[in-house]
Amino acid sequence: MTARFRTTGRLATAAALLAAVVSFQAGLLAPSPARAQLATPAAALCERQIAIKAPMPAPVDASGDLVGSFGFPCAAGADAVLPVVLMLAGSGPTDRDGNQPGLRTDLLRMLAEDLAARGIASLRVDKRGIGASRAAIADEALMTIDLLASDAAQWTRAARKLADGAPVIVLGHSEGGLIALLAARREAPDAIVLAATPGEPAIRTLERQLAQAPMPDDLRRTADRILADLGAGRKVADVPLELAPLFRPSVQPYLISWLGIDPATVMERFGGPVLILQGDRDLQVTTADARRLAAGRPKDTRIEILAGLNHVLKPAPADRAGNIAAYTAPGLRPDPRVAMLISAFAGTGAER
Repeated sequence: MTARFRTTGRLATAAALLAAVVSFQAGLLAPSPARAQLATPAAALCERQIAIKAPMPAPVDASGDLVGSFGFPCAAGADAVLPVVLMLAGSGPTDRDGNQPGLRTDLLRMLAEDLAARGIASLRVDKRGIGASRAAIADEALMTIDLLASDAAQWTRAARKLADGAPVIVLGHSEGGLIALLAARREAPDAIVLAATPGEPAIRTLERQLAQAPMPDDLRRTADRILADLGAGRKVADVPLELAPLFRPSVQPYLISWLGIDPATVMERFGGPVLILQGDRDLQVTTADARRLAAGRPKDTRIEILAGLNHVLKPAPADRAGNIAAYTAPGLRPDPRVAMLISAFAGTGAER
């Protein structure tokens, strides 16, 4: 999901740039939106809050817990032995429901409802620094993708306890897919679902989007230089105001930790089954990304290209404005094929 900024004059160029790039871990400590009131709430889902301890690496101390929602079919009850789908949100200040300030999609909550209707439990989590997990980090500059992967591994262990012997499937949406793959190195789930997950290193995507973004030549050259430095592991002090939303010093440690990781290479190391879900009207991640992920690991990998779906797996028109409007359209839910494929895949995981 893309960051949004109100700007005028030359700063509008940066806004256009940010609207074009794949979302990143900017605005990490921005306040999360209130829980959405769904237009058509699903009666199948009941839930209770879960909290776990996930300390920051020494010498940093953070006292806050990581917090999430354990969702289960009301008809089955919280103690039923059911497959559990751990959901990892995409980048930026995205909460357990799949929402950001000013961008309420309810993607993850709706998926939890749809899965509950099919007899599948779920665990939706607020990332460190977001929502009810806000107190688990005090400074954006301490965040790295490795820290998020470590947290996801902790949540996988929590999901194991909730599943009580049933399969645990980790679903990563967008950048959450890369975090799922990295977390599996520490704590392997039974299976992974990659939904709208980029298939190339983030630096390649950002290079392409910078080349396409409308901006003055001098600013483009500066952006290219900063990106190259960050890709080489070098922090940049002289960031122009126009580029600060993307490259500000406090977010640079995260960018450095993230830019060079190749999701396809990381995926090769996971031994369990993988389901790749990709909408063919996704404005941020392409079907080529999905195919690149699948090509590097053909064994135990299934790819599903879903016609007519956008980045948040909802039906959307081809035009950009209508596509983006579908993200937050009242009452518009993820396509039923998504929950159907995940629930069938959870059965596959049970056979392993």
